[in-house]
Amino acid sequence: MVALEAVRQSNRQLAKLSPSPFTALFVGGTSGIGRSTLRQLAQNTHKPSVYIVGRNEQNASPLLRELRQTNPEGTFHFLEADVTLMRNVDRVCAEVKRREDKLNLLFMTPGGISLSGRTETSEGIDKIFALRYYARMRFVQNLLPLLENTAPSRVVSIFGGGFEGPIKTEDLDLQKNYSIINSAFHAITMTSLAMEHLAQKTSNPDLSFVHSYPGIVGTNIYTNSFPAPIAAYYNYVMWPLMWPFSVNLEESGERHLFHSTSARFPGKGVGTDAKSVDIAVGSNGQKGSGVYLTNWKGETSVGGKYMRRYREAGMPAKVWSHTTEVLQRAAEKNAA
Repeated sequence: MVALEAVRQSNRQLAKLSPSPFTALFVGGTSGIGRSTLRQLAQNTHKPSVYIVGRNEQNASPLLRELRQTNPEGTFHFLEADVTLMRNVDRVCAEVKRREDKLNLLFMTPGGISLSGRTETSEGIDKIFALRYYARMRFVQNLLPLLENTAPSRVVSIFGGGFEGPIKTEDLDLQKNYSIINSAFHAITMTSLAMEHLAQKTSNPDLSFVHSYPGIVGTNIYTNSFPAPIAAYYNYVMWPLMWPFSVNLEESGERHLFHSTSARFPGKGVGTDAKSVDIAVGSNGQKGSGVYLTNWKGETSVGGKYMRRYREAGMPAKVWSHTTEVLQRAAEKNAA
Protein backbone atom coordinates (compact mmCIF):
# COMPACT_ATOMS: atom_id res chain seq x y z
CA MET A 1 0.00 0.00 0.00
CA VAL A 2 1.24 3.50 -0.84
CA ALA A 3 0.96 5.45 2.40
CA LEU A 4 -1.45 8.38 2.31
CA GLU A 5 1.26 10.77 3.47
CA ALA A 6 3.45 9.66 0.54
CA VAL A 7 0.51 10.34 -1.77
CA ARG A 8 0.07 13.82 -0.31
CA GLN A 9 3.78 14.58 -0.51
CA SER A 10 3.82 13.62 -4.19
CA ASN A 11 0.76 15.74 -4.87
CA ARG A 12 2.22 18.76 -3.08
CA GLN A 13 5.23 18.69 -5.41
CA LEU A 14 3.09 19.08 -8.52
CA ALA A 15 3.02 22.88 -8.42
CA LYS A 16 6.77 23.03 -9.01
CA LEU A 17 7.39 19.76 -10.86
CA SER A 18 4.44 19.47 -13.25
CA PRO A 19 4.45 21.09 -16.71
CA SER A 20 3.06 24.61 -16.86
CA PRO A 21 0.34 24.78 -17.83
CA PHE A 22 -0.72 21.29 -16.82
CA THR A 23 -3.42 20.36 -19.34
CA ALA A 24 -6.12 17.84 -18.46
CA LEU A 25 -9.45 16.56 -19.68
CA PHE A 26 -11.84 15.05 -17.14
CA VAL A 27 -14.70 12.99 -18.54
CA GLY A 28 -17.38 12.54 -15.89
CA GLY A 29 -15.76 15.09 -13.59
CA THR A 30 -18.83 16.76 -12.12
CA SER A 31 -19.51 14.23 -9.36
CA GLY A 32 -17.97 11.41 -7.36
CA ILE A 33 -14.36 10.39 -7.93
CA GLY A 34 -13.87 12.73 -10.88
CA ARG A 35 -15.06 15.74 -8.87
CA SER A 36 -12.91 14.83 -5.87
CA THR A 37 -9.83 14.36 -8.08
CA LEU A 38 -10.49 17.69 -9.81
CA ARG A 39 -10.53 19.44 -6.44
CA GLN A 40 -7.14 17.95 -5.60
CA LEU A 41 -5.77 18.96 -9.00
CA ALA A 42 -6.89 22.55 -8.46
CA GLN A 43 -5.27 22.61 -5.02
CA ASN A 44 -1.94 21.16 -6.09
CA THR A 45 -1.07 22.46 -9.58
CA HIS A 46 0.05 25.84 -10.89
CA LYS A 47 -2.06 27.45 -13.63
CA PRO A 48 -3.71 24.24 -14.89
CA SER A 49 -5.76 24.26 -18.06
CA VAL A 50 -8.61 21.84 -17.40
CA TYR A 51 -11.56 20.71 -19.51
CA ILE A 52 -14.49 19.07 -17.73
CA VAL A 53 -17.06 17.02 -19.63
CA GLY A 54 -20.49 16.57 -18.09
CA ARG A 55 -24.15 16.35 -18.97
CA ASN A 56 -25.39 19.57 -17.39
CA GLU A 57 -23.49 22.86 -17.21
CA GLN A 58 -25.93 24.41 -14.74
CA ASN A 59 -25.39 21.57 -12.27
CA ALA A 60 -21.63 21.96 -12.71
CA SER A 61 -21.62 25.71 -11.99
CA PRO A 62 -20.95 25.42 -8.23
CA LEU A 63 -17.99 23.13 -8.89
CA LEU A 64 -16.56 25.50 -11.50
CA ARG A 65 -16.82 28.44 -9.09
CA GLU A 66 -15.08 26.42 -6.40
CA LEU A 67 -12.24 25.36 -8.72
CA ARG A 68 -11.69 28.94 -9.90
CA GLN A 69 -11.62 30.21 -6.33
CA THR A 70 -9.17 27.48 -5.33
CA ASN A 71 -6.85 28.17 -8.27
CA PRO A 72 -7.53 31.68 -9.65
CA GLU A 73 -4.66 31.45 -12.14
CA GLY A 74 -5.98 28.20 -13.62
CA THR A 75 -8.55 27.91 -16.38
CA PHE A 76 -11.48 25.53 -16.05
CA HIS A 77 -13.69 24.96 -19.09
CA PHE A 78 -16.97 23.04 -19.04
CA LEU A 79 -18.00 21.08 -22.13
CA GLU A 80 -21.57 19.81 -22.05
CA ALA A 81 -22.07 16.42 -23.67
CA ASP A 82 -23.86 13.10 -23.37
CA VAL A 83 -20.95 10.77 -24.04
CA THR A 84 -23.10 7.70 -24.66
CA LEU A 85 -23.03 9.05 -28.24
CA MET A 86 -19.74 8.98 -30.10
CA ARG A 87 -20.68 12.05 -32.15
CA ASN A 88 -20.72 14.04 -28.91
CA VAL A 89 -17.33 12.63 -27.96
CA ASP A 90 -16.01 13.74 -31.36
CA ARG A 91 -17.42 17.24 -30.85
CA VAL A 92 -15.78 17.60 -27.44
CA CYS A 93 -12.44 16.32 -28.73
CA ALA A 94 -12.55 18.71 -31.68
CA GLU A 95 -13.05 21.62 -29.27
CA VAL A 96 -10.13 20.54 -27.07
CA LYS A 97 -7.89 20.10 -30.12
CA ARG A 98 -8.90 23.55 -31.35
CA ARG A 99 -7.70 25.10 -28.10
CA GLU A 100 -4.76 22.88 -27.14
CA ASP A 101 -1.82 21.22 -28.86
CA LYS A 102 -0.91 18.95 -25.94
CA LEU A 103 -2.60 17.02 -23.15
CA ASN A 104 -0.91 15.80 -19.99
CA LEU A 105 -3.85 13.89 -18.54
CA LEU A 106 -6.97 12.20 -19.84
CA PHE A 107 -9.01 11.13 -16.79
CA MET A 108 -12.21 9.13 -17.38
CA THR A 109 -14.92 8.00 -14.97
CA PRO A 110 -18.21 7.93 -16.93
CA GLY A 111 -20.42 4.96 -16.23
CA GLY A 112 -23.57 3.67 -14.73
CA ILE A 113 -25.40 0.58 -13.58
CA SER A 114 -28.35 -1.04 -15.27
CA LEU A 115 -30.43 -4.09 -14.45
CA SER A 116 -32.06 -4.12 -17.87
CA GLY A 117 -30.83 -5.85 -21.00
CA ARG A 118 -28.95 -4.40 -23.91
CA THR A 119 -30.17 -0.88 -24.67
CA GLU A 120 -28.72 0.46 -27.89
CA THR A 121 -28.10 4.09 -28.70
CA SER A 122 -28.90 5.48 -32.14
CA GLU A 123 -25.34 4.53 -33.09
CA GLY A 124 -25.90 0.83 -32.38
CA ILE A 125 -23.85 0.61 -29.17
CA ASP A 126 -25.21 -0.50 -25.81
CA LYS A 127 -25.52 2.56 -23.58
CA ILE A 128 -23.73 1.20 -20.50
CA PHE A 129 -21.04 -0.44 -22.64
CA ALA A 130 -20.56 2.90 -24.40
CA LEU A 131 -19.97 4.70 -21.10
CA ARG A 132 -17.67 2.09 -19.66
CA TYR A 133 -15.59 1.38 -22.75
CA TYR A 134 -16.34 2.70 -26.24
CA ALA A 135 -16.66 6.40 -25.38
CA ARG A 136 -13.49 6.21 -23.33
CA MET A 137 -11.60 4.60 -26.18
CA ARG A 138 -12.97 7.21 -28.58
CA PHE A 139 -11.52 9.91 -26.35
CA VAL A 140 -8.17 8.13 -26.37
CA GLN A 141 -8.27 7.60 -30.14
CA ASN A 142 -9.14 11.23 -30.89
CA LEU A 143 -6.75 12.80 -28.39
CA LEU A 144 -3.76 10.54 -28.90
CA PRO A 145 -1.95 13.19 -30.99
CA LEU A 146 -2.14 15.61 -28.05
CA LEU A 147 -1.09 12.95 -25.55
CA GLU A 148 1.87 12.04 -27.76
CA ASN A 149 2.91 15.68 -28.10
CA THR A 150 4.02 16.22 -24.49
CA ALA A 151 5.87 14.56 -21.65
CA PRO A 152 4.81 13.21 -19.32
CA SER A 153 1.28 12.26 -20.30
CA ARG A 154 -1.16 9.72 -18.93
CA VAL A 155 -4.50 8.08 -19.61
CA VAL A 156 -6.42 7.05 -16.49
CA SER A 157 -9.62 5.01 -16.70
CA ILE A 158 -11.51 4.32 -13.48
CA PHE A 159 -13.40 1.05 -13.48
CA GLY A 160 -12.08 -2.42 -12.70
CA GLY A 161 -8.36 -2.76 -13.27
CA GLY A 162 -7.14 -6.06 -11.80
CA PHE A 163 -10.51 -7.81 -12.19
CA GLU A 164 -10.10 -8.94 -15.79
CA GLY A 165 -12.10 -12.02 -16.68
CA PRO A 166 -13.47 -14.12 -19.55
CA ILE A 167 -14.75 -12.43 -22.68
CA LYS A 168 -16.60 -13.68 -25.76
CA THR A 169 -13.81 -13.25 -28.28
CA GLU A 170 -16.16 -13.75 -31.26
CA ASP A 171 -18.77 -11.35 -29.87
CA LEU A 172 -16.78 -8.53 -28.34
CA ASP A 173 -19.58 -5.96 -28.50
CA LEU A 174 -22.04 -8.49 -27.03
CA GLN A 175 -24.60 -8.38 -29.81
CA LYS A 176 -25.52 -12.00 -29.01
CA ASN A 177 -24.31 -12.65 -25.45
CA TYR A 178 -25.29 -9.56 -23.52
CA SER A 179 -25.71 -9.83 -19.75
CA ILE A 180 -24.83 -7.67 -16.78
CA ILE A 181 -21.85 -9.87 -15.92
CA ASN A 182 -20.62 -10.18 -19.49
CA SER A 183 -20.90 -6.43 -19.98
CA ALA A 184 -18.77 -5.78 -16.90
CA PHE A 185 -16.09 -8.33 -17.78
CA HIS A 186 -15.90 -7.14 -21.39
CA ALA A 187 -15.50 -3.49 -20.41
CA ILE A 188 -12.84 -4.30 -17.81
CA THR A 189 -10.84 -6.80 -19.85
CA MET A 190 -11.07 -4.95 -23.15
CA THR A 191 -9.87 -1.73 -21.48
CA SER A 192 -6.75 -3.44 -20.16
CA LEU A 193 -6.07 -5.21 -23.47
CA ALA A 194 -6.58 -2.03 -25.49
CA MET A 195 -4.24 -0.15 -23.17
CA GLU A 196 -1.54 -2.77 -23.66
CA HIS A 197 -1.88 -2.42 -27.43
CA LEU A 198 -1.74 1.38 -27.31
CA ALA A 199 1.26 1.41 -24.97
CA GLN A 200 3.19 -0.74 -27.44
CA LYS A 201 2.25 1.36 -30.45
CA THR A 202 2.60 4.88 -29.05
CA SER A 203 5.35 7.12 -30.39
CA ASN A 204 5.68 8.78 -26.98
CA PRO A 205 7.76 6.74 -24.50
CA ASP A 206 6.53 9.01 -21.68
CA LEU A 207 2.84 8.15 -22.24
CA SER A 208 1.45 5.70 -19.70
CA PHE A 209 -1.92 4.06 -19.08
CA VAL A 210 -3.56 3.36 -15.72
CA HIS A 211 -6.69 1.22 -15.30
CA SER A 212 -7.80 1.75 -11.73
CA TYR A 213 -10.19 -0.07 -9.44
CA PRO A 214 -11.23 2.61 -6.92
CA GLY A 215 -12.63 0.34 -4.24
CA ILE A 216 -15.95 1.10 -2.55
CA VAL A 217 -16.48 4.85 -2.68
CA GLY A 218 -19.56 6.80 -1.61
CA THR A 219 -20.72 8.36 -4.88
CA ASN A 220 -24.14 9.07 -6.37
CA ILE A 221 -23.96 6.36 -9.03
CA TYR A 222 -26.95 4.45 -7.66
CA THR A 223 -29.02 7.61 -7.28
CA ASN A 224 -28.23 8.53 -10.89
CA SER A 225 -28.73 5.02 -12.29
CA PHE A 226 -31.86 3.67 -10.58
CA PRO A 227 -35.43 4.75 -9.81
CA ALA A 228 -35.98 6.37 -6.42
CA PRO A 229 -37.11 3.20 -4.52
CA ILE A 230 -34.05 1.19 -5.57
CA ALA A 231 -31.69 4.10 -4.98
CA ALA A 232 -33.19 4.67 -1.53
CA TYR A 233 -32.74 0.98 -0.64
CA TYR A 234 -29.07 1.23 -1.56
CA ASN A 235 -28.49 4.54 0.22
CA TYR A 236 -30.30 3.67 3.46
CA VAL A 237 -29.95 -0.10 3.73
CA MET A 238 -26.94 -1.31 1.72
CA TRP A 239 -24.57 1.64 2.09
CA PRO A 240 -24.51 1.60 5.93
CA LEU A 241 -23.35 -2.03 5.72
CA MET A 242 -20.69 -1.21 3.12
CA TRP A 243 -19.47 2.04 4.69
CA PRO A 244 -16.95 0.44 7.10
CA PHE A 245 -15.15 -1.05 4.07
CA SER A 246 -15.30 2.08 1.93
CA VAL A 247 -12.73 4.66 0.86
CA ASN A 248 -13.37 8.25 1.91
CA LEU A 249 -14.26 10.32 -1.15
CA GLU A 250 -11.66 13.01 -0.40
CA GLU A 251 -8.95 10.38 0.06
CA SER A 252 -10.05 8.75 -3.20
CA GLY A 253 -9.45 12.08 -4.95
CA GLU A 254 -6.02 12.42 -3.39
CA ARG A 255 -5.06 8.92 -4.42
CA HIS A 256 -6.37 9.28 -7.95
CA LEU A 257 -4.43 12.50 -8.45
CA PHE A 258 -1.40 10.47 -7.36
CA HIS A 259 -2.28 7.74 -9.87
CA SER A 260 -2.61 10.44 -12.52
CA THR A 261 0.69 12.22 -11.92
CA SER A 262 3.14 10.13 -9.88
CA ALA A 263 6.41 8.97 -11.42
CA ARG A 264 5.55 5.56 -9.96
CA PHE A 265 3.59 4.82 -13.16
CA PRO A 266 5.88 5.84 -16.05
CA GLY A 267 5.68 5.23 -19.77
CA LYS A 268 7.44 2.20 -21.15
CA GLY A 269 10.47 4.18 -22.33
CA VAL A 270 11.30 5.99 -19.11
CA GLY A 271 13.42 3.28 -17.53
CA THR A 272 13.32 1.64 -14.12
CA ASP A 273 16.61 2.65 -12.52
CA ALA A 274 15.32 5.71 -10.66
CA LYS A 275 16.49 5.65 -7.05
CA SER A 276 13.94 8.04 -5.58
CA VAL A 277 10.79 6.41 -6.99
CA ASP A 278 9.37 2.93 -6.48
CA ILE A 279 8.46 2.12 -10.09
CA ALA A 280 5.35 -0.06 -10.25
CA VAL A 281 5.09 -3.45 -11.92
CA GLY A 282 2.95 -3.27 -15.03
CA SER A 283 0.12 -5.45 -16.26
CA ASN A 284 2.47 -7.83 -18.06
CA GLY A 285 4.65 -8.42 -15.01
CA GLN A 286 7.44 -6.09 -16.14
CA LYS A 287 8.46 -3.14 -14.03
CA GLY A 288 7.65 0.14 -15.74
CA SER A 289 5.79 -1.49 -18.64
CA GLY A 290 3.63 1.58 -19.31
CA VAL A 291 0.30 -0.08 -18.41
CA TYR A 292 -0.75 -0.42 -14.78
CA LEU A 293 -3.69 -2.18 -13.13
CA THR A 294 -4.06 -0.41 -9.80
CA ASN A 295 -6.28 -0.72 -6.78
CA TRP A 296 -7.28 2.25 -4.62
CA LYS A 297 -4.16 1.82 -2.48
CA GLY A 298 -1.78 2.35 -5.39
CA GLU A 299 -0.79 -1.32 -5.51
CA THR A 300 -0.57 -2.86 -8.96
CA SER A 301 -1.48 -6.35 -10.05
CA VAL A 302 -0.29 -8.48 -12.91
CA GLY A 303 -3.03 -9.50 -15.31
CA GLY A 304 -4.17 -13.00 -14.33
CA LYS A 305 -4.71 -16.14 -16.38
CA TYR A 306 -7.22 -14.54 -18.73
CA MET A 307 -4.93 -11.66 -19.59
CA ARG A 308 -2.02 -14.05 -20.16
CA ARG A 309 -4.17 -16.23 -22.39
CA TYR A 310 -5.51 -13.31 -24.39
CA ARG A 311 -2.10 -11.70 -24.70
CA GLU A 312 -0.66 -14.95 -26.12
CA ALA A 313 -3.55 -15.11 -28.58
CA GLY A 314 -2.86 -11.58 -29.85
CA MET A 315 -6.06 -10.17 -28.38
CA PRO A 316 -4.71 -6.69 -27.52
CA ALA A 317 -4.41 -5.91 -31.25
CA LYS A 318 -7.67 -7.72 -32.07
CA VAL A 319 -9.58 -5.81 -29.39
CA TRP A 320 -8.27 -2.50 -30.68
CA SER A 321 -9.09 -3.44 -34.28
CA HIS A 322 -12.63 -4.36 -33.21
CA THR A 323 -12.93 -1.10 -31.25
CA THR A 324 -11.92 1.05 -34.21
CA GLU A 325 -14.41 -0.82 -36.41
CA VAL A 326 -17.29 -0.18 -33.99
CA LEU A 327 -16.32 3.48 -33.68
CA GLN A 328 -16.07 3.80 -37.46
CA ARG A 329 -19.54 2.30 -37.90
CA ALA A 330 -20.90 4.82 -35.40
CA ALA A 331 -19.27 7.65 -37.36
CA GLU A 332 -20.77 6.33 -40.61
CA LYS A 333 -24.25 6.21 -39.05
CA ASN A 334 -23.87 9.83 -38.04
CA ALA A 335 -22.68 10.83 -41.50
CA ALA A 336 -25.57 9.09 -43.28
